[in-house]
Amino acid sequence: MRYLFSALLILSLASLIAACGAPAAPAASSAAPEVRQVSMRLQWFPQYQFAGYIVAKVKGYYSEVGLDVTLNPGGPDLVPLPLVATGKDTFGSTGADTIFTSREQGIDVVALASWFQASPVTFMVHSDSNIRQPQDFVDHTVGMFYGDNVETEYLALLAATGVDRQRITEIPGDYSIVPFLERRADVWPVYATDQPNIARRQGAEIRLIFARDYGVQLMGDVLFTSARFARENPNTVRAFVHATLRGWQEAIAHPDETVALIAAYNPDLDHDQLAFEAAETIKLLTYGAGKACPGYNDVAAWQSEADLLGKLAILSQPADVAGALRSLYVSEYYQQQN
Repeated sequence: MRYLFSALLILSLASLIAACGAPAAPAASSAAPEVRQVSMRLQWFPQYQFAGYIVAKVKGYYSEVGLDVTLNPGGPDLVPLPLVATGKDTFGSTGADTIFTSREQGIDVVALASWFQASPVTFMVHSDSNIRQPQDFVDHTVGMFYGDNVETEYLALLAATGVDRQRITEIPGDYSIVPFLERRADVWPVYATDQPNIARRQGAEIRLIFARDYGVQLMGDVLFTSARFARENPNTVRAFVHATLRGWQEAIAHPDETVALIAAYNPDLDHDQLAFEAAETIKLLTYGAGKACPGYNDVAAWQSEADLLGKLAILSQPADVAGALRSLYVSEYYQQQN
């Protein structure tokens, strides 16, 4: 095939590489046939948070690249990291902090794409309370999900704002917001993509406190796989990442159509709630580096998060950020679109 590069195209490609990251050299392909029947473990049940995967599945984008993909729901007892690490699932979704802590423990997983360039976690308070900033958590009751990315963000927020955790009362969180609605807790950590709207629809007047407004930027919903699978099946990984990116671009460009598609895929979901999730999810997808290139692994942001986890003693040694990322496939996708 002949390639005619005009000066304009070369400049455009250079700009794209600068924005979305130049690809590393591809891994050597395996002599054995690559796996084409794969599974993706979501972090929760199918909703707009996972629109890219659902669109790619329903519209046949995975099938077009020769993949047979099963989307498996997540939940409290269905955590993506161990399921992928043990080979029960091929791909999964988790926070960047979990990628780092798992790798430090010898679990060799790699990040393929970063969907949420800012964390979806926010801290919900009642509007009639005097809690307007993290410093106001003192002498109040906060719901907490221990050992979770929520606790990581909470610790980072307290550290960034000089708040002593010992001066806060904490109670274990659960996946409902009833303790907050019943005012057994003054502060409740939630995902901005859905639970604030649920609270409002149940009559609560609320205010949200975001850690990113205090200099804490943690990334969520990172697509990952095992390093071994990525090494042995590079073309399968490439096909999955590219088809998923296509699904996300569709979801971002056509949210109303995507809401209808997901409502049909999961009839248990409420249409108005899905519309709220769509708007909030797209904000996170297009935050920072995601504005130009959704899914881009921003090395600086990953390094910043690794440094923060070290300061919080969540990591005991410096993280190998370069080793944790496999950014080739996202970079290739955007180059091919040029």
